[in-house]
Amino acid sequence: MPPEPTSHPPDEISDPVRDQSTELPAVDAAATQRPAEPSPDGPSGDGASGDGSSGDGPSGDGTRRARRRHRIWPIAVTVLVVAFIVGAATVPLPYYAYRPGSVRDTESLITVADEQTFPSRGSISYTTVSLRQATLFGMLAGWLDDDVDVFPREKVLGDRNAEENRTLNLQMMDTSKQVATQVALERLGHPVDVSITGETVVNVLPDLPADGVLEPGDTITAVNGEELDEPDDLTRLLADDQPGDEVTITIEPPTGSQPRDVELALGADPDDPARAIIGIEVTGRGIDFDFPIDVSIDTGDVGGPSAGLAFTLAIIDDLTPGDLTGGADVAVTGTINSDGTVGPVGGTGQKAAAVRAQGYDVFLVPSADYEAARQHAGDVDVIAVDTLDEALAALADLGGNVDDLPQPAASAG
Repeated sequence: MPPEPTSHPPDEISDPVRDQSTELPAVDAAATQRPAEPSPDGPSGDGASGDGSSGDGPSGDGTRRARRRHRIWPIAVTVLVVAFIVGAATVPLPYYAYRPGSVRDTESLITVADEQTFPSRGSISYTTVSLRQATLFGMLAGWLDDDVDVFPREKVLGDRNAEENRTLNLQMMDTSKQVATQVALERLGHPVDVSITGETVVNVLPDLPADGVLEPGDTITAVNGEELDEPDDLTRLLADDQPGDEVTITIEPPTGSQPRDVELALGADPDDPARAIIGIEVTGRGIDFDFPIDVSIDTGDVGGPSAGLAFTLAIIDDLTPGDLTGGADVAVTGTINSDGTVGPVGGTGQKAAAVRAQGYDVFLVPSADYEAARQHAGDVDVIAVDTLDEALAALADLGGNVDDLPQPAASAG
């Protein structure tokens, strides 16, 4: 708030009528002894004109100026306060606020051509986060509201601008839907042929080799000179390495810059110290799928990869009779990889708040995001999963028809 203006007393005005010496005409003694007759309009003499006027001279002008100054100060203060409020509510700052978004049913978005689909009593929904550039009032709301988090711009966008970030998220959503379809169909016994042109970084895990070196949107196209052209190539090419071993990975930035080679010393998986990792979550780029069943998912302008697990479960539920959720309304978040593993996502606390507000029974989340979800979920049953099989097991415990599903493609036949 601007400082309070200082109020000054009006300037002292010297009255020229009082200060000047006036030579009076001669009068008789009787006249000097008789008291003066009062003027009908006030006393005459010093400070007043003999004709009964109030003396609107310089003294009256100064009084009016002083009064105008007194009236201007409140107006000026009001203008400053209004300007501050408008600016605090509308001027964007270099921060972004994560707020609870929506919980959206997935099965109504899925269309399967030339195949029978089956209705369910329960529902499988994916979750979103509202991400907006913060104003001063928005930052204050974030500090006061436990369900809102505020982050610096560079932590949210990295080196991208807002439009580049939106384009990247829409690309990741498109890839996520295709991978989800692949995983669902393979789980139901349908073989899917897949090829890729690289693995795009979705998330960089803190305190691991990639932290500070890679960013979401970077695409790994080769490891030690060997190109990635199948979804599991990155895992396969690192399988024989040990923590501490150095590898050279080829990176294509999302901005169209020239590819570059980066040398990294591999770290140890926190859950399996003998396993060497870079410390990233990835999804395939330029994926070419050959699906035996035509599945489409309409997500509109929603971006990001975090609905992958929800889409996989919803496709399985659509293509099989019975209730995969046992009739429960289940919200889901988590990326899905082509090998069926589930990856962590951002904004889980805000998603849990949205799930709580909309009255869902269960919220499936990646185990890395369990604590954040639990803190905001209220009475919702939060279940941690790291693979599709773990998610299906959780739904079986709710009474879902998991045991009636066909065998996975790898086991079929």
